[in-house]
This record gives sequence, structure tokens and C-alpha cells, in this order.
Amino acid sequence: MKNKDIVSLVAVGIVTAIFSFFISGLLFGGSSKTSKVPTAETVSTSFPDIKNDPVYNAIFNTGALDVAQPVQVGNSQNNQPFNGSR
Repeated sequence: MKNKDIVSLVAVGIVTAIFSFFISGLLFGGSSKTSKVPTAETVSTSFPDIKNDPVYNAIFNTGALDVAQPVQVGNSQNNQPFNGSR
């Protein structure tokens, strides 16, 4: 290939790139659209009084087990059962 051919190929490539840039902007760019994004409401840092509120007493079973309380299994008072057993 001659230098004249290479220059013409580069020129055609640049013109094609510019042309495709503007055509794609017309097809896909269009007008700028704005959308409204919903915002979340703030979370309260205070918890309701579940034990004394009648609304929660109607929903929750007051006789149910409280999973947050420690449960004693057996009569052992040993807090470190594997201490010294290497």
C-alpha cells in the first residue's frame, strides 16, 4: 500500500467515527430525562415498650420463651467446661 492509500483510509475512518458519534447521539441521546427517586423515611432510634403496650400484647404471645435470656441446662455451675483439658 502506498502512503496516499493509508492517509485516505485514516481520513475515512475519522470521518466515519465522527458521523457515527453524532448519529448515535441522535438515536440514543435524545432529550435528557429527569426522574424522581423516592426517599426513605428516617428510622426511629427509640423502641416501643412491648411488655406494657396493649397493642403489642395483642400480637405477641406473652407466655412464649424469651430467646434473649440465657438458659441453664443441668445443675453444673462450671462456666469454663473445657478449662485445663488439653
